[in-house]
Amino acid sequence: MKIITSLENLNIDEKTSIALGNFDGVHIGHQKIMENALDAADGSMQTLCFTFSNHPFNFIMDRDVTDPAAVKLICSEEDKIELIEGMGFDILVNVPFDETIMTMRAHEFFKSILIDKLNAGHISVGFNYTYGARAEGKTDMLIEQCAEAGIGINVQDAVMVDDKVVSSTLIREMIKEGNMELACRYLGRPLTYSGVVEHGRKLGSANGIPTANIPVHDSRMAPPNGVYFTRAIVAGKEYAAVSNIGFKPTVQKTGGRSIETNLFDFDGELYGNKIKVLFDHFSRPEVKFGSKDELFDQIRKDCSNAKDYYKK
Repeated sequence: MKIITSLENLNIDEKTSIALGNFDGVHIGHQKIMENALDAADGSMQTLCFTFSNHPFNFIMDRDVTDPAAVKLICSEEDKIELIEGMGFDILVNVPFDETIMTMRAHEFFKSILIDKLNAGHISVGFNYTYGARAEGKTDMLIEQCAEAGIGINVQDAVMVDDKVVSSTLIREMIKEGNMELACRYLGRPLTYSGVVEHGRKLGSANGIPTANIPVHDSRMAPPNGVYFTRAIVAGKEYAAVSNIGFKPTVQKTGGRSIETNLFDFDGELYGNKIKVLFDHFSRPEVKFGSKDELFDQIRKDCSNAKDYYKK
């Protein structure tokens, strides 16, 4: 997949079938829009996904990703790119939402970007897609513009789960509540966190429970602090695991949030290697224990409970 990160001097020669959207989370509603674009190409057009590398709301409201009031990303930029590539797109246009795009009128966005730069032959969007300054462009306007330009268009209806419209906002609420099973149904996959394993205090290793530590970034939507039954992928191999997300209050007085993961049946070196953690089930909140012995007794129980969970 070719990845384009700037619209400057961009001109695509071959006709494209475009999926348009912010696609934060690449949830099952987003996937339907993307599948429509892939199907419409029918082998005669390049498939292209057009999205933003930052969240438009944060740019419009001038909120840094570390601001508690900023919209937090459901998946990392790296995971988002991997998911889009996995769907089979030829081209990903992943550009910053900036002042130019924010102030661009709807007709200008359609002509200068979709037609002139991306060479649109077909466009796929969701039912609530908006574009142009102050979101003046709606799907009705886009349908008219496509008809005038001789371009095909597909507007995807809302995708429903349990009589609720699938949306990134709703998924964030599920993650905030620690409901990993429901978030998985709406995402179409478990919530995942990836990172390079960092050196910790090695207290787990000293007590026979080695863990892999990765940081929780301020830009990401994270579940509540606590213990989760997880799976971990290292070098393409999956392991059942148990993870704690939080501040480790029993053994750590300062420091940021991290994800500590104990992989079952893993034998090898993890430091400096990339790990992907898949969150399947919330087990219990994070607790400050009276001693390290109490902590590690509970961790052993957590490990036993997680192994029973995955046996089922």
